[in-house]
Amino acid sequence: MSRSPAVTVVLATRDRDWVLPRALDCVLRQTADDLELVVVDDGSVDGTADLLQRVDDPRVVRVRTPGVGSAAARNAGVAAGTAPLLAFLDDDNTWSPQFLEVMRAERGDAVLAYCSQHVFLCRRAGHDGIDVLQRSVRSTAYNPAAFVRGSYVDTSSLLLTRAVFDEVGGFDATLRRLVDWDLVAAVVTRYPFSVRHVDQVLCDYYLFLAAGGAPTITNAALDDAQLLAHAGLDEPDEDTARIRAKVAALLAPGRG
Repeated sequence: MSRSPAVTVVLATRDRDWVLPRALDCVLRQTADDLELVVVDDGSVDGTADLLQRVDDPRVVRVRTPGVGSAAARNAGVAAGTAPLLAFLDDDNTWSPQFLEVMRAERGDAVLAYCSQHVFLCRRAGHDGIDVLQRSVRSTAYNPAAFVRGSYVDTSSLLLTRAVFDEVGGFDATLRRLVDWDLVAAVVTRYPFSVRHVDQVLCDYYLFLAAGGAPTITNAALDDAQLLAHAGLDEPDEDTARIRAKVAALLAPGRG
């Protein structure tokens, strides 16, 4: 690499070779290309290693960990990088081409910035296809009191300084999930007035149902019924079903 990278992008993955290429592609096609992409293969036994060997880009750094989990794998990726700014992309999510450009410009002097996201509830279709069941936008205004009480941001929406990441101790590898909230809460408690919400949709966040063979951290903790209920796509009660049927009849083509 001929110049020092401005951002270390950490992408931790395990056995997701069917969806990983699009995540890699969206990072390597960023309009702000002064980055290094540290890909941490956390003990994959599918075709991930072969896929990564075929990626021909000097900005890519490959790290192998022995199945240590997402938090520890991300920490290993940070340790392998060198840039003063950090961003994280989950292997099933994607960024807009301008994610890093806009986030760096809008961060200003804040130690952490996060953007709004498209949220998709999906199921896997075939080897590398995706069926989208529902779309929504997550755009949460910053409120330090709220951010220490609950999880409002996703890892893939963050840009933060390496210095503050090191100060808070990185991701807590003892947690099974919600490590993004844990990290953000640690930053907010120290720097409540140095966190910025970038109110632009720059990241696509995918929630996958486990049915169809798409295991993720989310659906390991929440079963498909809970995800569908959260999206309002669960089986309705009798009255709800009747109302929906009446509305569908009123909207049917040819009526009137």
